[in-house]
Amino acid sequence: MAELEELIYEVRQGFQIPPFFPDEGLMDYAKEGKARLSYLNPKADLKKDFTYRSLLKNYIYYAYHHKVHEWEENYKNLIVSWQLGSEV
Repeated sequence: MAELEELIYEVRQGFQIPPFFPDEGLMDYAKEGKARLSYLNPKADLKKDFTYRSLLKNYIYYAYHHKVHEWEENYKNLIVSWQLGSEV
């Protein structure tokens, strides 16, 4: 859970999420994104895999704007290469 809290801090700073939006909302998006990405690549490690980290940060940002479908479209090539990279 601490790794997600750290990620939320990074997202809030990096994407300039206003302080009036609660951390709990961002945490829900982080959990959704982590579940989704973990399903696609179960071996991924959030601390060591910077592609996973980047994908999750961007998922949170897109979810904050209610544009998860656009995230899927924009990152599908990266997701596939990320999945294939972990197979090697």
